[in-house]
Amino acid sequence: MAKTFELFNYLNQQEEYKDCFHQHISVAKFRKGEYIYKPSEEPHTIYEVISGTVKVGNYGIDGTEHCYDILKPGDFFGNYRLLDGNFQEFSKPLTSVRLRTYDLSYIKYLIFTDINISALFTKYIVRRWSRAETRFFTVISEETSIRIKRLYREFNVKIKDADGKSVNIFSLFSQKDIADLTGSSRQTVANIFKKVNKDYRSLLLELDPVMIP
Repeated sequence: MAKTFELFNYLNQQEEYKDCFHQHISVAKFRKGEYIYKPSEEPHTIYEVISGTVKVGNYGIDGTEHCYDILKPGDFFGNYRLLDGNFQEFSKPLTSVRLRTYDLSYIKYLIFTDINISALFTKYIVRRWSRAETRFFTVISEETSIRIKRLYREFNVKIKDADGKSVNIFSLFSQKDIADLTGSSRQTVANIFKKVNKDYRSLLLELDPVMIP
């Protein structure tokens, strides 16, 4: 897993922040499927995934849910408000999650006043952009089956949820999630599943026999 933006550890090690940063940082737990925020809301918070995994996305005009990223421990998300425009997305856990919550105004203050935090934050954002661009490139250049295998390699990761249970992130994906993240349709994904004995388990076995007992 890529090195994460360890903001909390950095703040905790700096004497200048120890007296005040606890006022702006807390920890929250959410159940699987419980909204952290909805598209109609504009949270004044930045979230960091401590344990578990989170789906972020939006809804189409017809109300259909669309996923555009799955977040692992160490990832940040929320309303950055660093660019003009409306903030519209939902976030909800695929497992129980523990999140570290940062007051948005405090994070913005740190980014603009501490060069080390600014550099770390910039590297993290660029890494997220790179991840998204790589995924987009595969959508326009590769067959769906190859995209699914790439997605598997990215998310074939075991993590702990907020209750200490070990889960494999990829095994949590629905066919719709896989379709969204590979730029294909649910029907196309379903047809690929049919080619591997019409079974989701069989697809996982094809990708990685060690993963399934």
